Amino acid sequence: MLFRNILRIITSYKFYLFKIIFFEIVYIINGYKGNTFNFSNDNIKADDIPCAYYFLYRIKKILGRYNFNTFMDLGCGSGRIIYFFYKNFPEVKFIGIEFFSRQYENCKKIFKNETNILIKQEDFTKCDFIQHNANCYFFNNPFKNDNDVIPIVEKIVINNSLKENVLFIFVNFDKKIFNSLKKIKCIENYYINNNKGFSIYLLQNKK
Repeated sequence: MLFRNILRIITSYKFYLFKIIFFEIVYIINGYKGNTFNFSNDNIKADDIPCAYYFLYRIKKILGRYNFNTFMDLGCGSGRIIYFFYKNFPEVKFIGIEFFSRQYENCKKIFKNETNILIKQEDFTKCDFIQHNANCYFFNNPFKNDNDVIPIVEKIVINNSLKENVLFIFVNFDKKIFNSLKKIKCIENYYINNNKGFSIYLLQNKK
């Protein structure tokens, strides 16, 4: 079963596999943390597969053009995404929310000495999102059914109706599912096939 799951992940990248592997090797050699993965038996939540460093590299270059002060990773797993962006945006506050105990403990351990990184164990589908005051939300597809993300995004949009600019980053979703969202606008996307890649959306509220 483990071999089958790993083979499924590898083959999903097809012609981009060598580029994906190259970036994985480079960042792991350079000491980037949060590289463990876990396969889920949950009916709703997907396998905990870390976001490819190649995608994170491309996303980083785009985020450098926007202002954000609080970054929230919904389903942060072992902490790869937070570690990557913390290394590149050290002035930003980071919040990671993880449901599963093993991943939460691993992530908590990595950031135990960092004062501007908060790791919480809870079900983010039940989070009110108001208390954290984030203005950049990252989803490395945490659902087995892509459409399950829509009500979460709609809830975040409602709770951020007074903020001027709010960023949403969606990784490894079917990009067509976001067409139903009218209040956020796609500003960047990059896909290597129908559901491998990322989209970045912006919520702009008029002052």
